[in-house]
Amino acid sequence: MGFLYTPSAEDHLLQQASQGERRALERLVQTHQAMAYTVALRVVGNQQDAEEVVQDAFLKAFGALAQFQRAAKFSTWLYRIVYNTALTKQRARSAVGSDVAESLTSPEGVRHEPGSWEQLEQADRQKYITLALNSLPAEEALVLTLHYLGEKSIAEICVILNKKTSAVKMQLLRGRHQVAHVLHQLLPTEFRNL
Repeated sequence: MGFLYTPSAEDHLLQQASQGERRALERLVQTHQAMAYTVALRVVGNQQDAEEVVQDAFLKAFGALAQFQRAAKFSTWLYRIVYNTALTKQRARSAVGSDVAESLTSPEGVRHEPGSWEQLEQADRQKYITLALNSLPAEEALVLTLHYLGEKSIAEICVILNKKTSAVKMQLLRGRHQVAHVLHQLLPTEFRNL
């Protein structure tokens, strides 16, 4: 359920949230939860850790709302917190030595019309795109996810990942080529229809 904000509406919502208004906090969570989960899942690699990361990141963000400077969009700031929280979680998990790999799909990331052919086609596309993304190094997959699913600009991705513009552009280029290559191998005749 997407809710589009104008910048002034989001500013008003952030002001209400910083004053502790519950509905404003809930709206922010509803708006950004799916993409935050996708970012976390791309970094930590399993559903349970991703859910914990998202919860921790929202708590950190809401606790620091008073310090949020409106120089960047709230989503950029939030996804940076999610990314850093996920990296911390991943490092902690790696130190213990447990590394459970799960599917990197986000059920909230795909919207379907129940019972339609389009739903089946979209599910098939999503399956193959997920397979292709999973073949990429984690950071390239994250850059593609932020850019295409999260609709983040290159500048915003640079802020979220603390990377230079040239590095993000190169990861996008390599990632697109690798995804196209994998999709072409998986679906040689159908590739043109994706």
